[in-house]
Amino acid sequence: MNSGRDRSSGWQHAKLSGHENESDVENLFSDSNFRNEFSKRLGIGRIKSASVGGLCETDVPSVFGDKTKSKTDLQLLLEDGNTINISIKKSWGGQVYLIGVDRFIAGFEAQYKKNIPGEVKEALYLFFYGHSEIDSILKDPAIVGDLNAKDLHYVTKRRRLTKDLLEKYDSSKVYALLNWFKENIGLLADFCFSRGLAKNSSDWADYVWYINLLGEDDFNEIYSISDIKAAAEDSKDLVFYGDRGGGTTIQLPFGFVQWHLCQIQFHHGLGKLYEIIPESK
Repeated sequence: MNSGRDRSSGWQHAKLSGHENESDVENLFSDSNFRNEFSKRLGIGRIKSASVGGLCETDVPSVFGDKTKSKTDLQLLLEDGNTINISIKKSWGGQVYLIGVDRFIAGFEAQYKKNIPGEVKEALYLFFYGHSEIDSILKDPAIVGDLNAKDLHYVTKRRRLTKDLLEKYDSSKVYALLNWFKENIGLLADFCFSRGLAKNSSDWADYVWYINLLGEDDFNEIYSISDIKAAAEDSKDLVFYGDRGGGTTIQLPFGFVQWHLCQIQFHHGLGKLYEIIPESK
């Protein structure tokens, strides 16, 4: 059904309804019986209190020395003084991280003290956005000569190469990019679900909780991010280029990644988590 919302108002609705859902989740913990059952569910200590950032959430220190959004939506304070951070998802799937290519490269390297090879960096700029020679590449008949008008308009407007065009430009980069995603899929899951650009471990999420108390979706699944990382690493065969439009996405064990607004957009999907982790908490 068409809600009648344009993209801007749709994002605003999603944001506001997300905060409403988080507030409803926070209210669950006012019941001591619920707190006790939840503690048993996760195998953690007794919960003293729960809090969400909501509309007044504050930014946290980033790996770049500025501020960024934390992946944590709900923080549980345990009676022993420890805290548990939880990311809440109210939908079966959707955006889990949107980031510019420059910040992704620098942020990933800063978070994991791991250099991304030069060939992979160039492939990231070509496949997503930002390569300095993209305009001339997209005028090369040897690369785009076989495209129909619709597909040529798509890549020219977005100033990026699909998998098929990247293969024509430099086939080695097609495989370098895909192999890098495969070899780092656990860290990418951690980056998307837990750390993002947040510098301090106290701001990283420990769990992802799929729960919707607004009557929109019926699920209640919790995954530890360490389990998601391990399952993703065991499912590297689920990392592959999508086949639509000449290969515009890279499919991942926990979702997929694509171009969006000249940035890298990671998507999550509960259905895919069901496949790689049969039982949640």
